[in-house]
Amino acid sequence: MMISFVLVSTSLAGGVRYVFEVANGLKNRGYNVKILSLAGDHSWFKGLKVEVVYKEPIMNKISKTLYNLYKVYNLIKLKNSKIKPYDSLLIFNSLLGIKSDLVTELAEFIQNFDSDITIATYYLTAFSVWFSQSKRPFYLMQDFPELVENNEGKIGLNMFKLSLKLPFSFVTVSSYTKQLILDNNPTARVTIANPGVNLEVFRPKRELQNDNKRRVMLILRGQKQKGDNIGLEVLKIVNKKIPIHAIIVGSKNLVKTYSKTIGIDFSYTVFSNVDDEKLSRLYSSADAFIFTSYAESFGLPPLEAMACGTPVVMSDNKGSRDYAVNGYNALVSQPGDVKSLSDNLIKVLQDDKLREKLIENGLETAKRFTWSSTVNNFEKALREEIP
Repeated sequence: MMISFVLVSTSLAGGVRYVFEVANGLKNRGYNVKILSLAGDHSWFKGLKVEVVYKEPIMNKISKTLYNLYKVYNLIKLKNSKIKPYDSLLIFNSLLGIKSDLVTELAEFIQNFDSDITIATYYLTAFSVWFSQSKRPFYLMQDFPELVENNEGKIGLNMFKLSLKLPFSFVTVSSYTKQLILDNNPTARVTIANPGVNLEVFRPKRELQNDNKRRVMLILRGQKQKGDNIGLEVLKIVNKKIPIHAIIVGSKNLVKTYSKTIGIDFSYTVFSNVDDEKLSRLYSSADAFIFTSYAESFGLPPLEAMACGTPVVMSDNKGSRDYAVNGYNALVSQPGDVKSLSDNLIKVLQDDKLREKLIENGLETAKRFTWSSTVNNFEKALREEIP
């Protein structure tokens, strides 16, 4: 059986990681799996066993001019950059209001492959799969309204909702996203295949620290729905009562911006472009992990932190309800509630008995979410469609 996953780009992103993990798992089980994409660079994902077939979009004259100019610039100024010219071209085009017809180009591209099952992975690719008249179309739905509207505006949000009405079989990542689908398509067949954690990488790796400060880890992304400002405000409040050192994973330029706009009055270290092994060590070195997103389709970082034996303080971002239980394996507050998040973080840093409870239950929780179980659920959904 040939299975094709359809992406706009293979560049680093949580949703793309999910596709790669599942594609590898299906390949290991004997399926012929391909990944079809317009652009990107999948070298960031080590150990991908599946063929990736790229087709760069057809461009109009303005796009071609920008593309060629950027290629020259890239050769002169960015010889060591991992960003491909076309990836930046997408940014240029969006700023200029130029959009190639990605949907049509992908639809034509898909028709070159005689796939038994074709899986859309984004709302635009859902329309591409539909227009390609694939034999058995699937929709791996990992998005949510806040993310789509932030990236694509109201028009994108309306298209996203329309894509959920397509007569596909759906696989999705959480109970929250399943309900989003059913709200728009009440008779749809929807299978949940929660993301997993690689427990060989994400595991406790405790290291003794040289200072007396409590170490709190957070990830900064720069997107509105991620609640970066909330996390930083919480750390400012907590630092006034308990001296902390923040372990920040994110762009150094982003942190510089926040230091000017929000003000960072606690000590911190920034780590950028970290791989999973390094990320695991950072989780393990922290006394607590704080996650302040307003909305997530699932929200994997808190689960990774649990797997590393790190207590979690987080907001109820809807997608994480499949694993995060307040008072059992995490302390959960309402999104944007700085006071509650601050109080909870202080509790975790001061109450050793509570910390141990959260650590123990977090480790047990993480054991239930593996990529093997993700692939099991995914494969079950695919097999239900085969006569």
